[in-house]
Amino acid sequence: MAPRNNNPFQPKDLDPTLAAMGPRSTMELKNLSHNVTFSEETHCFRASIYINGKRMFSASNGGNGGPNFYSPSDFGKGKEAFEESMAIAREEAKQYTLKKIELGEDLQWAIDSFGDGKSDELIDWLITDLINEQLTLKEMRKTLKKKVAVYDPKSNDILHLGRDKPTDEILEKYKAHFVLQRNDKNAKDWIWLNTIPESEAYKYWRTAS
Repeated sequence: MAPRNNNPFQPKDLDPTLAAMGPRSTMELKNLSHNVTFSEETHCFRASIYINGKRMFSASNGGNGGPNFYSPSDFGKGKEAFEESMAIAREEAKQYTLKKIELGEDLQWAIDSFGDGKSDELIDWLITDLINEQLTLKEMRKTLKKKVAVYDPKSNDILHLGRDKPTDEILEKYKAHFVLQRNDKNAKDWIWLNTIPESEAYKYWRTAS
């Protein structure tokens, strides 16, 4: 069993590295609070949902596998304003899913099932993708702080090299070992993730198999 987090919710604004990637959707998560301990079948989280820079509503999930719970960000604006915000979010989630279909993902069935403008299922999926991006970035940062990691374009894999902390001296030592001493042909094409800007490293990290 994972240890209990004594401070489970850690609010965060939009990360600059994620912002540098460019938007795949006009939807953004701000003030994301994610609880790893209670995330079971779904993410346990709460967040403010923005579309085109405008705060639309709040979202949360208890982590037990059920759908997200959506509520007005401003109860003073009334039910009609909230329903309008949800309609905009449903359309944005539909367009996001259509973009994924254009990129080759087999999701036409999802559009057929949930793209009627009434279901919130596609919103749930989009928010899950946005949360996963933030968690993936967190994982990458943790790894690159402790280990030497490279991206192999031939295999589309992230490789962890040794157990040494990636200081400048260690990185040069590893490069000399794999590229020069071993004359590894694959190593000549490696992207040394510890040595490039974080936003570039993340592009390789998130697309690796």
